[in-house]
Amino acid sequence: MNSDLEIDLEKAKELVKDGHNVFVLINNFGELELVREIFGTTGFVRDLDFGEAKQIIFKEGYRSEIEKSAKEFQGAVIVCPHGHTSLRFAVALSDMGIKTYSLKGGIEGLKSRV
Repeated sequence: MNSDLEIDLEKAKELVKDGHNVFVLINNFGELELVREIFGTTGFVRDLDFGEAKQIIFKEGYRSEIEKSAKEFQGAVIVCPHGHTSLRFAVALSDMGIKTYSLKGGIEGLKSRV
């Protein structure tokens, strides 16, 4: 996979500090709060529906609709439980010309740093 799309926590914090958004692929509000705490922000962190991510990863639906909704992710950091789904998501977006980043190790990697 594209290793330049997978970034460590320090690089992710840099991007957030520069105004990039963070999208979190989780179903657990506590983990969303953990991500906000670690990134030190509430303004840029929001949850991302797995259905929306799946549509982009597997290119389900009309391509024009997918690309239109995908543009909001330009430059964003994507976080998931272990870093695998977020990397697939970043690769799918990259294939559409939309650069995003996956946090290496995901939420579990963050938990080990707290």
